[in-house]
Amino acid sequence: MSVVKMQAVTIAGRIEEFEDVVDKYIYNRDIDLEDTIKVLADKTKRLEPFDESESYGSVAADILRLAGITPEEKPVTDNRVTLEEMTEFLDKLSQELEEERAVDDNLRTKIGDNNNTIERLKNFLGFDADLEKLSNMEFFGFRYGRLPKGGYKTLNDYLQNIDAMFVKVSEDREDIIGYYIAPASKLEGVDGIFSSLYFAREDIPERVCGSARESIDMLTAENEELKKELEKNEAQTKKLIAGSIDRLTLYYNIARRRLSFAEVRRHAAHSRDFFYIVGWMSKKDAAALEKEIGAGGSSVMFHAEDPEEMKESVVPPTKLKNNIVFRPFEMFVRMYGLPNYREMDPTPILAVTYILFFGMMFGDVGQSAVLAVLGFVLYAIKKWDLAGMIGWVGISGIIFGFVYGSFFGNEEVLGEWIPWLEPFQLKPMESIATLLVGAIAMGVVIIIFGMIVNIINSIKQKKYGEAFCGHNGAAGLVFYVTLILLAVSKLPSMFGIDPFLNVPSGIAAAVMVIMVIVMYLSEPLSKLIDGKKDWLPKEGMFFVENLFEMFEVVLSFFTNTISFLRVGAFAVVHVGMMMVVQVLSGSGGAGGILVQIFGNVLVMGLEGLIVGIQVLRLEYYEMFSRYFSGTGRPFVSLKDNK
Repeated sequence: MSVVKMQAVTIAGRIEEFEDVVDKYIYNRDIDLEDTIKVLADKTKRLEPFDESESYGSVAADILRLAGITPEEKPVTDNRVTLEEMTEFLDKLSQELEEERAVDDNLRTKIGDNNNTIERLKNFLGFDADLEKLSNMEFFGFRYGRLPKGGYKTLNDYLQNIDAMFVKVSEDREDIIGYYIAPASKLEGVDGIFSSLYFAREDIPERVCGSARESIDMLTAENEELKKELEKNEAQTKKLIAGSIDRLTLYYNIARRRLSFAEVRRHAAHSRDFFYIVGWMSKKDAAALEKEIGAGGSSVMFHAEDPEEMKESVVPPTKLKNNIVFRPFEMFVRMYGLPNYREMDPTPILAVTYILFFGMMFGDVGQSAVLAVLGFVLYAIKKWDLAGMIGWVGISGIIFGFVYGSFFGNEEVLGEWIPWLEPFQLKPMESIATLLVGAIAMGVVIIIFGMIVNIINSIKQKKYGEAFCGHNGAAGLVFYVTLILLAVSKLPSMFGIDPFLNVPSGIAAAVMVIMVIVMYLSEPLSKLIDGKKDWLPKEGMFFVENLFEMFEVVLSFFTNTISFLRVGAFAVVHVGMMMVVQVLSGSGGAGGILVQIFGNVLVMGLEGLIVGIQVLRLEYYEMFSRYFSGTGRPFVSLKDNK
């Protein structure tokens, strides 16, 4: 239930063994890689980053392009293949395939051209003549096409005055299909006349042999031969790929795996002869890796250091480890920020207080049981952290439901079912003052606990000035405890109650004034305690700004304490909402049952959401703000990020 203890591990070896070492000792490890040059710059000179151009990404992409499919992913059993060998094989295979595919493309182009010619020749099927001879006439021009029927009627008037002959071949609904012949010397003028009549000319394709039908038959037969040749060539291409698929699969999986080494390569560094890799591992994992490297009998060097031995600029990552109850609540901690490596993990504190607060604010046996079952079922199926939290707060709500005597808003049935429990029950509507005072008292204890945790965290991080002089340190703790003791000794007498504690007002006031002064001067005093030079403030504005800040700090002690009133208030609100549901349901019947069901669902959904948010607010603003910085960086495992 804490931050996992880390060690900085350094792995070194001969540069030509880099990939083998990464593959054997690092690839599947739970390790967070560091910038090696940054860590070792003071220890090892002349380090250089690895050349990023040595990437296997292009190799894998080439294989996918050449094969046309994604090769089967298999474990790599032979890791001796070099990048040069793979590149040489792929270049040769690529050249052979490009030659085969160039032939394929040429054949497909010829087939496509023939098909286009066939489609154009279909327009000449009604004209049974040798198209090749017509297109090659020397003294006459030949034009074939379509003439709108309206233009055809007008044409008869023109034909008497021009040197041309029009022959109708066929007709359809809108056009007359035919051709005209004119002397070559007159052809330009005749073309203009027919163009004015909207004659749509069909050019004779270049590749014709005899009539349109003969040409189509010839081109169709040619396409059949071309298709056979294409199929033969494609089979040859597939055979070439099939013969290489084993090597392609091997190279693909090697490249795919080594591509993940790029993450290691980006963080590693090398000198002329050696490589260096630095990363963070848990102490347990680091010990296991050291043992494995030692047993391997290789020339690989391994060294582990505790975070305290590293320079201050190298910040260890934070990896949380909590039990099954607390683990779902890590989500709320991560939302605020991970703890610094040297901080106490706040997850257990958050989990316990969140479960406690929610149960106190939402105490109902029936409704909480529904939340618990629903939460645990979803957590078991979906592994949602939020579902796990709902399950645990539901358990807390059941416990406080027995304390409040509430079952789906009914405060009578539990007393009837469990008579001996009734004397121990605390009815919220009958004990409002008790609930509110109890909530305030609980808030006081939690605030004091938070400041104690902050003192411990500050000492662990060697921030002694903050631990003793800060408003959440020893000075703030003494001020707050003194204020509470003074309030406890004086408030009862205001209500005519004999005080059970007597705190001298003068002494208490003197202690609080001293602590306020210490907190007011916390910044220079902290520098002095931490041994820093120039600890005295140099600007007068420091005193003015701190005056306003101290007012806010003192006020926050009061507001943070009062904020816990919501815990008791929501317990009362919950009962009030269910009383409304009881009244609306009337004396029963089908309508009353429906109102009861709808009312309970509404309260579970609406109030459950509001209570969850309010409890989270207490955690963040009233608790985390006192003892938790959230400045840690997450542990990013290579195993999970590869």
